[in-house]
Amino acid sequence: MFCPKCGNQVHDEAVVCVHCGCSIGNSNNSPAVKDEISFGLCFLAFLIPLFGIIYWGVMHSKTPKRAKACGLTGLITWIVSFILLMAM
Repeated sequence: MFCPKCGNQVHDEAVVCVHCGCSIGNSNNSPAVKDEISFGLCFLAFLIPLFGIIYWGVMHSKTPKRAKACGLTGLITWIVSFILLMAM
């Protein structure tokens, strides 16, 4: 399980995050959010870098790993494109 505030991994039965002190709503009724890096979203962020940056801004608190991967993909693509355009 991951902390909803800082994204660090915490024990499955933890009530408070040991890294940031945030209360973890460990309710058995709420579904777990799947936070794995998505190839499809990263590919979309590669094709449309602005999407990756906006996705990171919107989703970084809910799915930190996935949002970070999309944001970095978009940012790196944007920087490389800018450098290539300036070299021409």
